[in-house]
Amino acid sequence: MKTWLLRAWIVVGLALFAYVLTRTPLSEIEAAIATMGPLVLLSPVFAALWFATRASALREILERRVPWRSLYALRWIGDGYNGVLPLAGLGGEPMKLRILDRFVPVEDGLAALVRDRLIDNGLGFIVSGAFAALGVVTLAQAAPARGSLLLYAVLAVPVGGGLLALMITRLPGRLGALTARTFSDHDREPAPLPHAAFWRALAWFTATRVLQACETALLLACIDVPFDLPTILLVDGTLNAAGFVGFLMPQGLGVVEGVAVLVLRGLGVPLPAATAFVLVRRGRVVVCGLVAIAVHAGSALRR
Repeated sequence: MKTWLLRAWIVVGLALFAYVLTRTPLSEIEAAIATMGPLVLLSPVFAALWFATRASALREILERRVPWRSLYALRWIGDGYNGVLPLAGLGGEPMKLRILDRFVPVEDGLAALVRDRLIDNGLGFIVSGAFAALGVVTLAQAAPARGSLLLYAVLAVPVGGGLLALMITRLPGRLGALTARTFSDHDREPAPLPHAAFWRALAWFTATRVLQACETALLLACIDVPFDLPTILLVDGTLNAAGFVGFLMPQGLGVVEGVAVLVLRGLGVPLPAATAFVLVRRGRVVVCGLVAIAVHAGSALRR
């Protein structure tokens, strides 16, 4: 049943993506992308920067036991696989564990990845809900999908707070110990994450969210959307919310594009420009993922 449900969700995501592309003639989409100009090339630069902040966050979670350069490579490789494999955002986790296994015991590595995911997703729920709500409330014009976004904010903010609260429990360490007992002869439970390390990691993840909002602002400017804070908050919050809803697909394929086009059209953006926006953003995800996978495959062959 799980297999068929996953396949059905993949079909839905691909169908939504195809639907978005077929609403506008290809020539108009190409013209809209060309109009965006060379500034779109900065999108992968933002991705490289937030890979660095996410690597710093994981370094704090691991209490600085792993070199930063190895963690930066881990971010590119692991998140690259997560961005292109339809495995609920978990396709790159085995690759991350293999890298961490060179420096820390398996139970510590898994506990760190669980903590990393909980902090990132917890903050993501809070930021996406808050951004969507602030954008809806402060926009002078009627925001599209107003009721749905406010409902999402009401649900997402407490869920995110609950995920962050798990950081003061022993749950991540117990999951690491359980996996270690299952796959090896280790049964030590990692110690809880120190509060100081948690706050430093949270600060780095906050910097990541700021960089992601900057990429959204850049792409909105490239399609001539009015450059104001409420619009940026609304669009960025909506993109993140759609990514959480469509988590089974890599980076919410289809779901993110459909929701983004809906919101941008509601803000008065022409359909070709809205489609160009989502395609450029998706192109950044795919390019970064394929580059990371190619580098990983090449290094494996050399070894």
